[in-house]
Amino acid sequence: MVRMREGKIQYNPGRSVLGFLVALSFLWPCLRAEDLARGQLLNPVICLDDFEQSYALYLPSAYQPERTWPVIYCFDHGGRGITPVDLFKAGAEKYGTILIGLNNSKNGPWEVIMMAMRAVWRDSHVRLAIDDARIYAAGFSGGARAACGLGKILSIRLNGVIACGAGLPEWLTPADVACVPWFGTVGLHDFNYAEMQQLERQLRSQGTPCRLQAFMGRHSWPPAKVALEAVAWLQAQSADPGLFPQK
Repeated sequence: MVRMREGKIQYNPGRSVLGFLVALSFLWPCLRAEDLARGQLLNPVICLDDFEQSYALYLPSAYQPERTWPVIYCFDHGGRGITPVDLFKAGAEKYGTILIGLNNSKNGPWEVIMMAMRAVWRDSHVRLAIDDARIYAAGFSGGARAACGLGKILSIRLNGVIACGAGLPEWLTPADVACVPWFGTVGLHDFNYAEMQQLERQLRSQGTPCRLQAFMGRHSWPPAKVALEAVAWLQAQSADPGLFPQK
């Protein structure tokens, strides 16, 4: 850094390097997937066409852009995308899937949630080698309702959902998700426990592949062990056993 002091020009190389590193920290989230680290949590990844939208990202260590990969879009009730990405990363690493946690989707107006969904969907498909036949969603509380509604909102086929602590949004019925495998998690003392039990019965009665896993706790994301079971269950629902390449 060059500055004037007492009529003399001084150069501070340390501050110049610091400035470069700060600038680099703002630039790296805009890199393409081939430049992003595998096997690490990356947050925030800023959307290329909307700098106000971002997401947390986990690429499994085996990720290569030469072939397409399954992806789980994750929705936290408070817009902390890194929380579910960190929770599900063991399963994502084991079964070879991409994790994306939206940072701008949280409990609140659906217009905000839909904007975040569309922005992250566009950006992730520009950067990453995603297989659109293997799209999954996971969420907690209001994020679970968003995850269940992802297919309807984006007019895509959703191949499975991990719904934690909440069921469907009010504008969806069990019949709307009849073909979407559903793994629910709920704390034994969660105020939505009865809702989750009822939804599981409705889904099962109409032939939807489903499982409800309760755990000791209240209204929260599930323990890491249950999260791993959820990803494994999605893998088991696949008609193709090679859908998730287990290492």
